[in-house]
Amino acid sequence: MDSTTFSQSILGGYTIPHVVALLVFAMAGVLISLLIHSTNRDKGSPNTPVKFSLWFLLKDNWKRILLNLLLIVVTIRFCQEITGLQVTEFIALLIGVSYDKLSEFLQNKQVLIGKKDDSNYVK
Repeated sequence: MDSTTFSQSILGGYTIPHVVALLVFAMAGVLISLLIHSTNRDKGSPNTPVKFSLWFLLKDNWKRILLNLLLIVVTIRFCQEITGLQVTEFIALLIGVSYDKLSEFLQNKQVLIGKKDDSNYVK
């Protein structure tokens, strides 16, 4: 397998700059979703800072962000093969928001990224 065939297999027919642009828009969607979610935080909780902190937001949600990134990469790569549609920048933004909202929903249902209440676990 030569390098051209390998890169085409990895990129799925997209160019590297286009994939990077799609990832930027998709991750912007994730960030938008996280920022919207952060407005509902409990400011009185001892587990969150009183003032908004982007660093805290990223540190507190790193598993969710990583999961979103992996899902986005796979979706961008296989979207055209599965749906026949090419991913545009706007669709990438929607993919990012959608996956993060799905992660938020599953996390609230305690299906994903650990349980909210660790008191039931044996230490």
